Amino acid sequence: MKPILLLLLSLSGIVAAAEPTLKLDLGGGTTMDLVLVPAGQFTQGSPASENSRAGDETQRNVRISHDYYIGRTSVTRGQWERFIAETHYRTEAENGTSGGYGWDGNTLSQRKDFTWKSPGFPQTADHPVCLLTFPDAQAFCTWLERKSGRKITLPTEAQWEYACRAGTTTAWHGPDADIAWHKGNAGNTTHPVDSKPANPWGIFIAGNVSEWCLDWYAPYPAGDAMDPRQDNQNLSDKPRRVLRGGSWNRGASNTRSAARYRADPRSRNADTGFRILCSTEVAAATPPPSPPKPPAATELPPVEAEAPAEPTTPDATPTYDELRHRSTPSSPPLIAVLFKGLFCLLIPVAVVISLFKLITRGRNPAPPMPSTGYRPQPQPAYQPPIRRTNDGFWINGDYPEGTLLKIRYMVAGAAMVQELIYRPGDDGQFVFTGSEPNSVSVIAGDDPQNDISPAIFSTPPAFPHRRQDDDDDDRRRPPIFPSAY
Repeated sequence: MKPILLLLLSLSGIVAAAEPTLKLDLGGGTTMDLVLVPAGQFTQGSPASENSRAGDETQRNVRISHDYYIGRTSVTRGQWERFIAETHYRTEAENGTSGGYGWDGNTLSQRKDFTWKSPGFPQTADHPVCLLTFPDAQAFCTWLERKSGRKITLPTEAQWEYACRAGTTTAWHGPDADIAWHKGNAGNTTHPVDSKPANPWGIFIAGNVSEWCLDWYAPYPAGDAMDPRQDNQNLSDKPRRVLRGGSWNRGASNTRSAARYRADPRSRNADTGFRILCSTEVAAATPPPSPPKPPAATELPPVEAEAPAEPTTPDATPTYDELRHRSTPSSPPLIAVLFKGLFCLLIPVAVVISLFKLITRGRNPAPPMPSTGYRPQPQPAYQPPIRRTNDGFWINGDYPEGTLLKIRYMVAGAAMVQELIYRPGDDGQFVFTGSEPNSVSVIAGDDPQNDISPAIFSTPPAFPHRRQDDDDDDRRRPPIFPSAY
């Protein structure tokens, strides 16, 4: 009945459609503009006649069943900086021992100082943020979802291409590759996110930076599809996530609407960023708990009046047996009467003894204790080595600053492993996970004896394994993190 009612209301115009644009408040005067993408269907992939077409662009008909909002642009440095200011999140390039892959003047190379703050070329707040891994992008989505009250994710590969094409069927959503920043025109750097023409739906998309999608890379399955999303990571030569859009460091053909690329999800390259997808519905706010109601008054049965006690002769002294048999349910037992009388006698005795002690103490004061000069010092509040919060955890270890830490934890059923350099503040070092983690384990260096948590993981750590021909020096080398190239 309810769906039919909603349909009738929608047809009559009573239920308003979603607004064509949406502005999310990120706080601190920073906002994010999104564009409504209507549900519909399109042909994903490219025809065999398209120039520079790759073999993984087999065409298929795809239906998108729900409207959604998508970022008008890639996430900018200014928007990312707002996220950092509020969460103190540190990216994988910052926490790792080897940094990321930035522009060294000739190519992308890995250096410790290459992070989103310094990708190897100057950026302003309206440039796309880059040098982020897939988990980094997801952390931003988790934060914004909690802040906005809407479902925030990365787009699927189909949602990305549908929004990019905006109803077009040509290689680019414009006349040619000049609608995007690519290796041939970018000058080895990023550019403001809205510095090239928007597509017919008003979205600035393709070129500048490649953008993470939710899918694991794999060939398209044959046949039509509805809201496809590739969740199987084992259908490629190795598990890699999809990247879309091309970048300033790749050729013009990679900026085509159908062009696909893939990378290890932990890749951190200066030409990789992301954009967000947002639901059209606002999550219903949880109503505050109502104050407890007082218990309802219950009617008690009427109380019957007790019969008056038998009159007694005032001067007659009752015997013990008479007192015992004369007691009624409303009269206190004899033993209680006796204890009460004894208690009343003890009170004045105790008062007299206390007065006597006070008088004698005043006549014979106790000699003062010799002063030792000791004054008890206030003890600092104890802080456990790991303190979990609803969006991460604090590390307060007993090891020098600059120590390499190996961290393992569970978030939403997924085992996460990472390395970071210990640089604590007054309260320790915070690790942002997006939601409350479980089974946190922190190990300093390579010695398992330095584990400051009793947590045990069944998932093997994702660190390089030692070969039989490695020497002892090799075991101390920092891990080399993957690059998209």
